[in-house]
Amino acid sequence: MGVIGDTLSEARTRRAVDLEKVHAATGIRPRYLEAIEQEDWDALPEEFYARAFIRKYAQFLGVDPDPLVDEYKRQTGSGPSGTGGPTSPFARTGSRRAEALRRRRKRQGVYTWVGAVVLLAAIVVAVVLLSSGSDEGGGAKQSKGATGNSPNASQKKKGQKGNPPAQHQSKAKPKTVKLEIEPTAEVWTCVVDAKGKALVDGATLAAGESVGPFTSRSFTAAFGNGAVHVLVDGKRLKTPETSSPMGLSVDTQGKVHELPEGKRPTCE
Repeated sequence: MGVIGDTLSEARTRRAVDLEKVHAATGIRPRYLEAIEQEDWDALPEEFYARAFIRKYAQFLGVDPDPLVDEYKRQTGSGPSGTGGPTSPFARTGSRRAEALRRRRKRQGVYTWVGAVVLLAAIVVAVVLLSSGSDEGGGAKQSKGATGNSPNASQKKKGQKGNPPAQHQSKAKPKTVKLEIEPTAEVWTCVVDAKGKALVDGATLAAGESVGPFTSRSFTAAFGNGAVHVLVDGKRLKTPETSSPMGLSVDTQGKVHELPEGKRPTCE
């Protein structure tokens, strides 16, 4: 073992707790705890999670986590000073998805411009046709009114009212939902609204560092693990308790759906 493993193992021994008790308190699987004490970094998931596990394990044992995390970065060459691992759990595939997203947005911009031109032309044609039809219809109505044979003219003579004008109906405002995030432990978080705006831009939140409420017609979100409570319109949702990444979407009706890895936002 090395500095990290010796420090954590000795602290755990002093507190007289086994790995199962640490797992129950932190949510970190015993095999990962054992790998940390043995400094078997290949047995841990991505570097993002390895650092988070070391920090959470040290905090539970009352040990300052910063020197241990720095030692881990030194050993693995991760972080700003090394060759670097991914800064988020989605960095391996995020660049390809980001490039595809940029190309798709560029194509969508071209389509939108062409569609706007076509729509403008259609509106001009419609206005011309309506103006022409209105002039002809006005002349015909005037002619019938002069002969006095029109049913509308008879009704007006009898004092009867014609068809009542259509009532103006106010357009219903789009329904929105509110979203709040309440971390129960350190968790990487990305939240995007219906317009594609990142409300939580790939930040690592600490336990109790709640964000929101955010208001939008819908949301997509990704989390580094399941250590989080998600509230929609003030109601807490049941989310999976997992140390693996997860994602979800919230639609206009406030219904929640799990997102597979390829559909989760990356905030990149």
